[in-house]
Amino acid sequence: MATTEQKEITLVDIFEKVKAWFAWLWKKWLLILIVGILGGALGLLYAFFAKPTYTGSLTFVLSSNSSSGSLASLAGQFGINLGMSNDDAFAGDNIMELLRSQKIIKSALFRKLPGSDKVLINLIVEKAAMDKAWLAYPNLKNAYPFPDNPEKLTPVQDSLVMELHEVLLKGSLNIERPDNKLSFYKVSTTSEDQNIACNLTNFVVEEASRFYIATKTKSAKDNLAMLQHETDSLQNLLGGAITNTASEVDKTFNLNPAYQVQRSGAQQGQFRATALAAAYSEVVKNLEIAKITLQRETPLYELIDIPKQPLRADKPGKLTSLIIGGFLAGFLLVFFLTIKYIFKVSYGE
Repeated sequence: MATTEQKEITLVDIFEKVKAWFAWLWKKWLLILIVGILGGALGLLYAFFAKPTYTGSLTFVLSSNSSSGSLASLAGQFGINLGMSNDDAFAGDNIMELLRSQKIIKSALFRKLPGSDKVLINLIVEKAAMDKAWLAYPNLKNAYPFPDNPEKLTPVQDSLVMELHEVLLKGSLNIERPDNKLSFYKVSTTSEDQNIACNLTNFVVEEASRFYIATKTKSAKDNLAMLQHETDSLQNLLGGAITNTASEVDKTFNLNPAYQVQRSGAQQGQFRATALAAAYSEVVKNLEIAKITLQRETPLYELIDIPKQPLRADKPGKLTSLIIGGFLAGFLLVFFLTIKYIFKVSYGE
């Protein structure tokens, strides 16, 4: 029973303390109101003077063909390796890591802007005023502008490109996979400049897709090139053998049947032509299989949504900024007053 009474007394005490705290805050209502109005005014000023930002978003689908087992088995019957594998090094989250990689983003940064000789990285540096900030450091004074070819970078410029790569990933460049069950990917860039927002997004996706497709089809292309070379060589040899055989036949035309040894050259030429024709036929079959393989191994790459200029400008809403500014200022003041009240009650100040 004593425990119950003690619990009831504790709850009453808590209620009284909260009531006293609220009554003390209520006395400060005018101050809270004034600070809230000032906070709302600051939020409204921010909405008026904030620079608009632009977001260029691109959605694409990228996947490989995995239904190639039967074709590889068929090609194996002809004794040829088509380089087909069920293991996919670039799948799922690996595609996102490829898009984020320094290789891809660096290649995108050194692409030239459409209709201009200016590379994208120089535009980004100018808009962010990085070139002016670098003037304060003696070792960075000659870092800008960057050359149009990444192979011409100095060690200092290369280090700056790596830092810019990290800055872009943490700030303006966003890469995501909306649904892990699907092969859809979304790349977006947010910037105060439309050219940066639109072109960086497009360039990153183009460079990644080019590298992905080239990597996925490399083995199939190598096999196709090898078979094409073999086919051309056999075709030339077969044509030469047919010509030589015809020449030998012409030499023995109306020859006395008693001189059979002189017909041996024509017979040998005929045998060689027959053997080359059989080999040529088999290689042509393998060549056609290799062409189909290359087509199957070429990944599916399709753009869904593409950013186009002019992009929509995004600015903080005036009403939203007013409400958030007022609420935030009022909340901070109430928090400060609460701390002050606790010290006053605790230490009698």
